[in-house]
Amino acid sequence: MRILLLFTIVAFGGALNAQSLYDNFNSERTTDYGLGIPFPEQQGNGIGGTVWPGWHGTFLEFTPNPATDGINSSALCAEYTRNPGEIYDVLIVNPGDMDDLTDYITGAKSMSFDVYSPVPGILVQITLENQQYAEGGYPQGRHSEYTATTTTGGEWETLTFSLSNEPWSDASNATWWPDATTAHNDVDRMVILFNPASNTGDTFYIDNIMGPERVNEPCEESNSEESILFDADCEHDRLIKEYSDGRLSTFQDPLGENGRSYEYARNGGASDDVLIIDFNGPLNIPVNSTFKLDLLDASAPSTVILSFQDAFGLVIQDYVFSTSESNAWNTYFADIAALEGAPNVEKLVMLFDAGLLEAETYYFDNVMIETVDGISENTTSELIVFPNPAKDFIQIESTNQIEEIVILDNTGRAVFTQSENLTQKISTADLPTGIYFIKAVLTSGEVKAETLVIR
Repeated sequence: MRILLLFTIVAFGGALNAQSLYDNFNSERTTDYGLGIPFPEQQGNGIGGTVWPGWHGTFLEFTPNPATDGINSSALCAEYTRNPGEIYDVLIVNPGDMDDLTDYITGAKSMSFDVYSPVPGILVQITLENQQYAEGGYPQGRHSEYTATTTTGGEWETLTFSLSNEPWSDASNATWWPDATTAHNDVDRMVILFNPASNTGDTFYIDNIMGPERVNEPCEESNSEESILFDADCEHDRLIKEYSDGRLSTFQDPLGENGRSYEYARNGGASDDVLIIDFNGPLNIPVNSTFKLDLLDASAPSTVILSFQDAFGLVIQDYVFSTSESNAWNTYFADIAALEGAPNVEKLVMLFDAGLLEAETYYFDNVMIETVDGISENTTSELIVFPNPAKDFIQIESTNQIEEIVILDNTGRAVFTQSENLTQKISTADLPTGIYFIKAVLTSGEVKAETLVIR
């Protein structure tokens, strides 16, 4: 359950015959990386460490493009620095269940991605496998292998991969690599190796990863609602990172309650650690709007600053709040009336525990701007407040039994509390105009919330 809290103001590179876009590190992000180990548990951060998080080297998402050109003009990509201590250094990609791979075995279809390599002549390998079977140890679970070689250095190129090893068809060779027991329609993982069988420590940039079709293609239609700023599962039309002191990545919900979220590992060596987000143009902020985000703090309480700025980094409005519960998802709201109609809100700077040397990890998701006009027409809500906007009174209905009603102002201060006669009209005539939040505590212990506008 996500608890509702309040805070106060303070080129796409196309690829021949490739079928499914796994990740372009900008608007389309439909895969995960590694073995799902949270950053704090990745001892050594993959650089010669003893814990294998699913990449042997250092993998950084949300990296600025080192050199935009005709092959790749996108703003962001991924950076991968090979671990020279590993001969077979790997990067694991988890796109989900792949469809039948027969066309990739025959060469009718091919995989590809954009690579910015330091030098030409570097072999890059893709291995397709079943992750469950592969846990049994090499060579179990390996399905097929594909290779390509870089032809240039210091610029982007699109590598298209050709089959180099296919599944054995001879039962007598079933114990050889690849594993003949892994069927063409039983593969769910891609493993990328840069310069295998070497001890180099080169840095590569990758983008526009294209692979076999999935059984269920995620996010086929991008969410076009302007109100949704970020949703780690499907909505990535804004640039999630322009710059950061810490490490930002997409990650499975650490509590297993939802799909993916954004994981931000704070840089403990930077007292004013920042994460800068670019909205790709001015935000449209309607009248009667609230700002909302879901946040999981592993070590609450922490002070969080959200600074809305213009394209040049000049502060338009700051919001400050404190997290209240460790290792739990909470939803935070703010009244952003000061930003309504502002034509120049183009950046959001996030600071966690500013002024402190803290190496903590945070998860955030579902960042959006909600407009509260017409909310009373939402008859599917478990909590119905009407009329809304209101002036003299409101009435509250719920499909569940309510134990207590609390109305809070935009500072989080309770201005009304009632635990009896909850189905009767509640007077709001003495409340100043503005945005409020109604919290309903159910007899089951759950907490439901709605936004209320008083005019």
